[in-house]
Amino acid sequence: MYHFGNEDISSWAARIDTVIGRTPYPVVQRVVVVESTDSTQNAAIRFAQGRPGLLVVASMQKNGRGSFGRRWHDGERSTLPCTFVVDPGCKDAPMLAACVACAVHEAVNAFLPRAIQLGIKWPNDLVIRDETVDRKIAGILIEQQQGLTLVGIGVNCTQTQRDWSQEYADRAVSFLGLGVSVSRLDLICRIVESMSQWFHACDREAIRSYYELHNAMAGSRRVFRHNNRLYEGIVEHIDPLDSIELSTDEGLCTLPIAQTQHVRRLSNDESSGSELRADA
Repeated sequence: MYHFGNEDISSWAARIDTVIGRTPYPVVQRVVVVESTDSTQNAAIRFAQGRPGLLVVASMQKNGRGSFGRRWHDGERSTLPCTFVVDPGCKDAPMLAACVACAVHEAVNAFLPRAIQLGIKWPNDLVIRDETVDRKIAGILIEQQQGLTLVGIGVNCTQTQRDWSQEYADRAVSFLGLGVSVSRLDLICRIVESMSQWFHACDREAIRSYYELHNAMAGSRRVFRHNNRLYEGIVEHIDPLDSIELSTDEGLCTLPIAQTQHVRRLSNDESSGSELRADA
């Protein structure tokens, strides 16, 4: 079993550099490993010096953030927080998000038993589907700052049930919570390899096929916002590069990916005048 409290990270940079060196068309060429930082997104801006091709990995992240300004709950060295500063090339926003989601899914899934079903929950989460509950094991945050494209990734590794706040207790899970031991160093090395392969291939049809195979939303009832209007129904299909097909009470509707937002219903404990929240 891996315990990260006293983990020696002194060899991490050298091991990741080796992986980068042997990987064809690596997505990054430089790596910085830090013991602790406020946010790997912020650290990436400081270390990148205006140039893409950098990976920042932290043993501990004190003030990580998720989508819509939310905080990413890292715990005490219980997650893998990292940020890739990438050159998006010809990828537009949906293509970039979908490419990253496929790459991170492939990397995380490599460490899970086949019996555990890992899904991609559009637009930015990897989840374990447990009956009707999505339990988040990893999240992705893509930002544009100071002319740089930042791909932040956080993976839950060793949290136990008591580590989650009440808000997240039923909606989050870690490798350890699934009964799986994983080395964070092995995990980031695998992410580097997968990101490099998916970015270089830039294969739209491969992305669509992979997404369809691992779509955690297919067949489930969801709520989306488009043009300030809410649409609720059963997800029939998601093309991460184009649109969402939703079967509503009024019939089948197609929502454009780039202008649509997933929202979730709040529990009674979370609700304070509003029953819906933009998804994290």
